Amino acid sequence: MVFMHALAVALVVAAPGKTKPATTPTVAADPTAKAKEAFLTGQRFYKEARYADAIAKFEEAYSLKPSPVLFYNIGRCHEQLGDVPKALRAYRDYLRMAPDAKDKDTVSDAIANLERRLKEKGLQQLMVFADPPTAIIEVDGKVLGNSPASVELTAGNHKLVVKAEGFETTERSFVMQTSRATEMTINLRPVAAKPMDPPPPPPPLVDAPKKDEPKVAALTPTKDVTGTSSGATDVTKPAEPARTGGRLWTWVAGGAAVAAAGAGVGMGFAAQEASQRTANPPMGLTPAQQAVNAQGLATGANVAYGVAGAAAVAAVVLFFIEGR
Repeated sequence: MVFMHALAVALVVAAPGKTKPATTPTVAADPTAKAKEAFLTGQRFYKEARYADAIAKFEEAYSLKPSPVLFYNIGRCHEQLGDVPKALRAYRDYLRMAPDAKDKDTVSDAIANLERRLKEKGLQQLMVFADPPTAIIEVDGKVLGNSPASVELTAGNHKLVVKAEGFETTERSFVMQTSRATEMTINLRPVAAKPMDPPPPPPPLVDAPKKDEPKVAALTPTKDVTGTSSGATDVTKPAEPARTGGRLWTWVAGGAAVAAAGAGVGMGFAAQEASQRTANPPMGLTPAQQAVNAQGLATGANVAYGVAGAAAVAAVVLFFIEGR
């Protein structure tokens, strides 16, 4: 077989020259020799119809010395055991690793025959390849494992999920056909780096005091535990605006007092003159009417004097209040 030929070539050891001493190879440590031994044992198990044991030996040989032809032998064993899905998987792996194999057409016919057998059961095989190979493959919520992975599905709608750490998860819905097997290749995209958080905003600026703003220093005495003054605290605050207006109400009250006093003096003189003309009243008035006029003027003079006195007292009081 092809594998035997490849192993034979690999195991050829050049004869030692005259100038070089012969060396004794350690066969036990040679993986090629071990692979040949496992392959021959698997071949013998296959002839004895011990197909499961033959598969184990072919897989052992592949782990020691990978070769595409081993997948073909594994597929033949699974086909003899009636395990159609595993036989299909092994044959496809063989053609994938050896696309130019001389028996490509024969293996393709075997694959088509196995697909017909699955179709008769209402099933068909889905095979998924993913990049990176460590990606986890799920179909309809069932984990199939890493890439490549295969599963047999019924016709209809299904869902594929492929995910890997550091990559964006891919989800794909598809319709499975039972006419022939389906292959899918999923290339995951790396997760984009998250943008860095923007720097915090600078603290707000505090306005400095204006140069032309007047300030005065007020000294506030403090006391110690004995209650005596122990110093002063300098408290800076803006100067209070100067008071305006002066003793306004003092002058108002004083002016009212002067006006009332003048009115009292005028009405006093008028009352005195009217009283003197009681015996000889003006034309049209009787002595009695003249006496009434004199009395009224005298009363008005007294009232004016009273108002003048009250206003004067108010002016004095306001003088001291507004002076504080």
